[in-house]
Amino acid sequence: MNVSSWGKMWSNWGIPLVLVALIAIASIISPGFLSLSNVQSILRESAYLGIVACAMTIAIISGSFDLSVGAQLALVSVVTLFAYGIGGMGLAVGAALAAGVACGLVNAGLVVLLRIPAFVATLATLFIFRGIAYVLTANGPATLPYSESGSPFAALGSANLALVPMPFVLMVAVFALSWVLLRRTATGRRITAFGSAPVAARYSGISEARTGVVVFVLLGLSVGIAVLAYVTRVWTADGATQDGFELRVITAAVLGGASLQGGRGSLLGTFSAVLLIATLNDLMVGLGVEASSQRIVLGIVLIAALAIDGLRTVARDNGGRPHRSRGNRLTANPRDRSVT
Repeated sequence: MNVSSWGKMWSNWGIPLVLVALIAIASIISPGFLSLSNVQSILRESAYLGIVACAMTIAIISGSFDLSVGAQLALVSVVTLFAYGIGGMGLAVGAALAAGVACGLVNAGLVVLLRIPAFVATLATLFIFRGIAYVLTANGPATLPYSESGSPFAALGSANLALVPMPFVLMVAVFALSWVLLRRTATGRRITAFGSAPVAARYSGISEARTGVVVFVLLGLSVGIAVLAYVTRVWTADGATQDGFELRVITAAVLGGASLQGGRGSLLGTFSAVLLIATLNDLMVGLGVEASSQRIVLGIVLIAALAIDGLRTVARDNGGRPHRSRGNRLTANPRDRSVT
């Protein structure tokens, strides 16, 4: 079996096999790991990460990405809880989706209209969005009152459907709709085409601006949906909410098979990687690993994901397929190649 075959096998089955192995190990070293309550906890915890990682995979396929999703999650969570206090569940759900889309439109404006590279633009909005969240919660975090613990809104994060947590069901639905978008719609084909060959895509009449706006709006919308799965579990939010969340999202997407050079990605791989990260996190918490050490492990997993992405590229090139120089998307001039 040559290098290319090994690379293809890893892309298709690597992460699911690692996940199965991790579950087997965890069930041995951590009593109660496979209990129903713990499995439900893992699935519930994976939901908000998976929803955003799904949209991030689409963005990476298009040749872009977003460093501000963690800050968006914090800001949108604060706005959602404030909205619930003012107008109840209906206003809270609408505010979550609208605020997420608004964040996406801000990033789209910076990247598409002002031609700022996505790395720089979303790094800047990372600070801006978190800063706004800090300002809004200067007098204390936004909270869902304990008296609302039995409300339908709070039930979004704790309810089950045939023993399956509702947030996980929501995540599965998002992945299914995203698969349809990429595989069965013209918009999805344009996103993939632009990530694979931006110059050829432009000559084919694919709009760079429209593609960029769609990608960033989808990311913002995914954050709004994820917030509904998140705040209805924790009931509180401020500027520090989910600090470092963007790294976990990018790790899941890259570990699942998305190439940072664009044009390639696997929603099934991302789905498996999300469950892998959630399982690993649950195992570390169960073993009493300190939060600082958990960050170290996450950093190692991110390095491993980037290394795997590089090895996949080498395997593809050694397989005899032509190599196309794409340049560095992080520093490239957006007038010469796709950033979104």
